[in-house]
Amino acid sequence: MRLILASNSPRRKDLMKQAGLDFSVKTSKNINEKLIEDELLKNISEKKPYEQAHDLTRKLSFEKANATLAELCYDNDFDCEDIIVIGSDTVVVCEEKILGKPISRQDAYDTLVYLCGKKHRVYTSFCLLSKYKERIITSYTEVEFYKYDDKTNEIIKKYVESGSPLDKAGSYGIQDYGSLLVKEIKGDYYTVVGFPISLVYRELENYNSEI
Repeated sequence: MRLILASNSPRRKDLMKQAGLDFSVKTSKNINEKLIEDELLKNISEKKPYEQAHDLTRKLSFEKANATLAELCYDNDFDCEDIIVIGSDTVVVCEEKILGKPISRQDAYDTLVYLCGKKHRVYTSFCLLSKYKERIITSYTEVEFYKYDDKTNEIIKKYVESGSPLDKAGSYGIQDYGSLLVKEIKGDYYTVVGFPISLVYRELENYNSEI
């Protein structure tokens, strides 16, 4: 089977390479994540934030994989009989808020200050999709930030100025300078990074054996 990663995330690509997986990268431009998110959250507004995050990451991981698979199958250079597409999505949930990627540096700063001294969950779902079947897996990890103080504020300002938080759910990456804000985690580290690679690897093996 030919493995396609439907993500431009450098972190996901690096983890796939570290796992020794042979894959190509292909993403679809024919998907409006914000529209999908808004419509889904409107339909599940009665659910608790953790449940919303669970449903949202599963929906978006499927839609990313599905849009990419559809485009590949339309391309005559690809044989759809021999393709598995991986789509993935990550969100952060704290108290009653679902935190995606920040829309500005100020938004990133405000989000990181908000997270200080609190425990939050990071949800990551991934979808394995072929012409014949789909499988969606969800993982979450609990993260606690240090309390807000002068040192924490200094870290946040320096981090935001670097621009690194701008492409990350919850405005931080545990694998970069954002790690200095993290006091404790409970669960899979790579779920916080945005791709639980050991789980992805095992599910791929099971998925291939069932095709």
